[in-house]
This record gives sequence, C-alpha cells and structure tokens, in this order.
Amino acid sequence: MFFIFPRVVNPYICDDIVKNCKQNILRKASVYNDDKKSPRDDPSLRKTSVHFIDDKDNKVNELVWNFLREANRIQFHYDLKYFQAIQFTEYKNGGFYDWHQDQGNTNETKEVRKLSLSLILSNPDTFEGGELQFYNGGKPMQDMGKITAEQVTNDIRSKGSVIVFDSKDWHRVTPVTEGVRYSIVCWTVGPNFK
Repeated sequence: MFFIFPRVVNPYICDDIVKNCKQNILRKASVYNDDKKSPRDDPSLRKTSVHFIDDKDNKVNELVWNFLREANRIQFHYDLKYFQAIQFTEYKNGGFYDWHQDQGNTNETKEVRKLSLSLILSNPDTFEGGELQFYNGGKPMQDMGKITAEQVTNDIRSKGSVIVFDSKDWHRVTPVTEGVRYSIVCWTVGPNFK
C-alpha cells in the first residue's frame, strides 16, 4: 500500500539536495542481520552508496516530515512519533537493492518503523533501470480508478516524486544499467502494533 505525490518537489530543490549530499563522503551501504542489530556488507542483496543527513536543522527534514504526515493523514492513520535520519542514496551502474522490508523493531519491540518515504532526485532520462517496485504476488499492477498502472510507474520514477508506503511492504530497487539514480529515503517510527 503506497501513496504518491507526483512531481511535487521542485527539480531545483532536488538538484540542491544532490549537490549538498555529494559533498559528504558516501559509504557502502550495509544490510542488517536477522537480529536487526548488526549490519553487514552483502553485495548479493544491496549495492549502493549512502550518506545520512543527521543535521537536525537541515531543510530536507521539514520537507519529508510534511509529506509523511500528509500521507499518513490521508491513507495510513498510524500513530507516528518521529522519523529516523534521512538517507541519501546513490545507485551507480549496477547498483540495486533486492527485495526487503523496512520494518524492524527500533528498541526491543516498544517502537517499530511504520512508514517509509522515497523521494526521487534524478531525472528519469539520466538513468536506466533503478525502478522502485513493490511486490504484488506476481500479479500485474492494476489500474487504480482514473489512474493507470503506467501512470503510477511513471510517477514513481519521476524526479521530485514522493512515495510513502507501509514499512511492512516488500519492495526493491532494480539494478541501474546506465547512469546514476539519486534518492533520499527515511522511515517513521511509532509504538509497536498491538
């Protein structure tokens, strides 16, 4: 289950985020072991570089928090307390993140990730592959009322689009076959589901 804000962030703001984040050292992204506590490098599951925006005064924080709250108000209705540090992600040629869920207990089952957000920062004409996909049991994506499945696919891929989805949903980013794909992602946290 996801909610899309198509092309809502100005392309100049997207370019500014990329420029500012690329001034930092990007590190090889890791994945977590089954215990959800210890990270490991696993290039068979994930091949990306990341930088965490942990500056509390960064303008990107307010930007994503507004979209998270609005999508939650419209569709999800979860009890949200805060969001974790924003992750800037660079997918170069061959970069990908295989099927995974974002949900995991944050502190011994008292809190859990509830919503995930992805903001596409790259123009879709500058890279091939790198599609954010959601697992649908092998079924094709269905048209949603007045919006066709093709429009949804285009919106998810468009620069400046914000996608908010349930952190329990299985999703992936397919391998980038040409160019570079930039995005930011973050996760909201709230009381564990009862």
